[in-house]
Amino acid sequence: MSGLRLAVVAALSTLACVSGVAEPFQDTPGGGSAGSLPLAQAGSSTLVPPPGAAGTSVGAGGLTAAGGTVSGAGTGSTPMSGGSLSGGGVPAVGGAGGSGGSTSAPACDFPAWMAGHDYQAGDKVMYQGKAFIANEANPGYDPLISTYFWTPYDCEPTNAGGSGNGGSGGTGVVVNNGECVLGKLLPNGEASYHAMFIPPWQGHQEKPLYSYSALCEALKGFGQFASSGNVETDKREVAAFFAHVAKETAFLEQTDEAGQPSNSGDFHGRGAIQLTGLANYQAAGDYLKKNLVGNPGLVSTDPLTNWQVALWFWVVHSNPGTPGTKNCHQAIQAGDFAQTTRIINGGIECPGTESARTRAQYYQNNCSTLQVSPGGSLVC
Repeated sequence: MSGLRLAVVAALSTLACVSGVAEPFQDTPGGGSAGSLPLAQAGSSTLVPPPGAAGTSVGAGGLTAAGGTVSGAGTGSTPMSGGSLSGGGVPAVGGAGGSGGSTSAPACDFPAWMAGHDYQAGDKVMYQGKAFIANEANPGYDPLISTYFWTPYDCEPTNAGGSGNGGSGGTGVVVNNGECVLGKLLPNGEASYHAMFIPPWQGHQEKPLYSYSALCEALKGFGQFASSGNVETDKREVAAFFAHVAKETAFLEQTDEAGQPSNSGDFHGRGAIQLTGLANYQAAGDYLKKNLVGNPGLVSTDPLTNWQVALWFWVVHSNPGTPGTKNCHQAIQAGDFAQTTRIINGGIECPGTESARTRAQYYQNNCSTLQVSPGGSLVC
């Protein structure tokens, strides 16, 4: 055995003279690492990976300097684990190569970028189907324009499939591919959804445009909706959104303002949020990658487009003419239902009109259904 030890020491001495220092790891697909061994720290008995080598593993029975240990079978996630030592640094049995560390990129499931939202350095967002990371804090600058504040971020594209995402009719913006967020917040799922749209009159019939399944599909592109992680806050957002939808659509019975034809070329109020005006059709279409200016009727005839437009208005759109918070999502996340009314129709309904009080009542009813307090700011 002493002869074997002397042979190993001699081999190590020769290697040190020839190589000088060891090269960094070179991972190979399928397991372990190839190339030279890493250096050991002075006075240390274990091998130390070079900077950035976390997640790799040492290959077959690595050696260290005198008195050192041997790293045997690498695990991939824990570098240099395994491999027993015997005596003065000679391995009893060489370890098998590890499986290599995982280097897959994170999924592109970040919240959609919002104009006017305060971002901090390191925040990640989705914008026009691409991920960006904030280099510096900024008040919601456009990631494609303000390249000093934003940098493209590598991530794995999500695969939502379906007619609403990706293809010629898709949004190009897919954020939330998980379970429908409403399933976690509505006590009886879809039944609770319909319960919040029962009007105080007889003969109620919801229009097919307001499909619950289409709403869940549309929510995949707006992952920040009712997803703060605070159940009370998120239930309030659902209650507020549905309250305004009920007011705008006469409890899901109206698709077009004043019974106007869907296929007209004008920009009258359409859909769940009654999107109105050329500027809003243009902005919503640009965001969703749909030609809503050339085909405005999509908003009140296609269920998915209808809900995508409503969620765009709620989560992304900012009303520049509104004092204070200009975005509905931000307002209700702060517990201010009255401000959501100002953003949607404040120029006509505020302050304190009967219509504004009606919206607040619908909101309170929905909060009761969801068993959550409505908060204090109700009527604009």
